[in-house]
Order: sequence, then C-alpha cells, then structure tokens
Amino acid sequence: MTTSLTTHLPNTVAPYLLRRGEGKRYLFGKQLATVIANFQSTGDILSAAILSGPKGESFPLHTHQNTYESIFVLEGKIQFVINGESHLLLPGDYAHIPPMTEHAYQLLAHRNAFISYSIAGNVTAIYEILGQAHTPYEYPAVSNHVYSTDHLQQAAQQADIIFSTSQTVFSDYTLVSNSVIPESVATYVLESGEGTKLLTGDQLHRFLATQASTDGDYIMVSTEGPKGDAIVSHYHEHHTETFFCVQGQMTMWANGEEVQLLPGDFLHVPAGTVHSYRLDTHYTKFVGVLVSGLFEPFFRLLGDEYEHYIFPDTPGPLRMDRVIANIQTLDLKVVTPPGGHRPE
Repeated sequence: MTTSLTTHLPNTVAPYLLRRGEGKRYLFGKQLATVIANFQSTGDILSAAILSGPKGESFPLHTHQNTYESIFVLEGKIQFVINGESHLLLPGDYAHIPPMTEHAYQLLAHRNAFISYSIAGNVTAIYEILGQAHTPYEYPAVSNHVYSTDHLQQAAQQADIIFSTSQTVFSDYTLVSNSVIPESVATYVLESGEGTKLLTGDQLHRFLATQASTDGDYIMVSTEGPKGDAIVSHYHEHHTETFFCVQGQMTMWANGEEVQLLPGDFLHVPAGTVHSYRLDTHYTKFVGVLVSGLFEPFFRLLGDEYEHYIFPDTPGPLRMDRVIANIQTLDLKVVTPPGGHRPE
C-alpha cells in the first residue's frame, strides 16, 4: 500500500520531501547547518547539509579518513583551502574532496550557502555536537554562540572527521577555472558549467563526480533543460538517488505522489521507489547524487557527449535503443505511466 511522502527528516529509510529550509537545523558560531539527509534517513548511505552564514565565518582544517565530500555552491563567495591550494568558489562551482584530503573554508560574501554531500562517514552528526538546535530557518543577524576545542574532539568521536592541529591559513586564492574531471580518485574543483557534458534529448547532464573519481562509490550529476515532458517512471533495485532543485520548477512523482519542487527543495528516493520528473519552467536546473556510481553507463548510453554549455533549440538524440539493448546490465526497472506504482 502506498503512503504519502514524508515531509520531515525521518528516523528510518523512506522516500521524503523537504521544502527549502526544512530539516534539522543547528547554529554553530554564526553559521547554520540545515541537515537534509543523515544515516538514519538514508540507511547509512550518505548525509547532506546546507551550510549558510555571513562574511567572516570559517571552519577549520580537517580531513575525513574514509568519506568523500562533494560541495556545490549555491550563493555567495566561499574560499576553500584544499590540500594547501586556495580556491574561490562562486555559485555553481563544485569541489571534490576524497578521503584524507585536508580542507577548510571561509565565507567571503555577506550571504553564503553551499550544499555538502558526504558519502559514508555520518559527517552531519558533528553539527549537533558543535552547535545548538535552531528554530528559525535562517542564520541570525547576531549570534553569541561559540564552540570549543572540546566540542571538536567530541565531534571527531562521533563521525569520520579529524581536525588538524595546524593553524588554518587562508592564503591568496585563485578563481576556479578547471573543466576536467580526473580519470582516477583525486582532489579537484570545477568551474560552473564545466564537467563531462551529455545531451539526452532536450536535457543537458553534467557529471560533477564520476565512477572514476569516486572509485565507483557514487556519481553526482547536474541536469538542466527547458519545459518539457515527463521522463518514464522507473525504479532502481540497488540505487539511492537524490534531487535538489537549484533553479526553476519541476514536477516529481515518487511513492505514488505528485509534488512540485522549487529552488531549495530536496527529494530523497531510496532503492525500490518508483519515480519520475518533468521540467516545468523554460530553464530548470537540479543536482543529484546517485549511490552507488554504477548507474553512470545509463547516462552515457542515453545521450552523446556535447560540447556546448546550454541545451540546444532543437533536441538532440534520445538513445533509448541503446538503453534497451543494455537493459540487463543497468539497475533500471521501467514502469508506466509517470507516477505509476511498482508491481508487487
């Protein structure tokens, strides 16, 4: 029997929808961590938080022993020091931080926000220790909250995070200009609009993280396109998928329910959940993480590599013939019509 989507961060694995600002909110210093996925809600698969705050706030040098971190900037100017290199990330820029990579950040605009996905590691557990529960949906204009070295040590006992004993130094930075994803696990940053680009019909997908760059653990994809038709309803037996609306508006079907996603809304789709989407505005963009990374061949079969930075006026090929020919190797179970239910 199908039930309605959960609209809060659940304590067990389930499909759920969080509107912008919803989740578990913690104030640490003058920054706000809004946890939108954790180990309880995803079954120990991933965690995610939106971090926001004013100019001058920072977070000290640290590493994750076993955790990948994928960072997508939503607003403002954010300086990241990653393995000693200093980068200025602007909206749409991406930072890829594999295990054992030392990194820190500071906020440089009057308003800043980025989304941080952590694959394994339960990293979002640190905010409950470093911070305090925060009822309002935004960080405050004035905050006297502080966290201490003892708080950092406690956080390191609860999550995959090791804080450096070295002083954090934010040296002169360079703008992000890289366009290439390494063909093996490595640290990298990507300029907004860059990444491996694939065109599927009228939608442009960009890989931000690939099987090669995550050792097969996950992929991260940015998708943009015009108002159009719904994709076919489907489910995955072994994949968890997330959708975060960045711009525009989209309709999603999940767990038998139709919902509209606006910028800042987040949908978690665990394995076995029938889902579909449709882009509803003339320019719509969303980012998503798929765990594991073994679904990457689907995108490469469905579309072809594309050199431009905006989808074309006339849609390109949609190679369902190649998908169907390889369907036995893909974790893809097709269900129709959109919003349909998985047969029991």
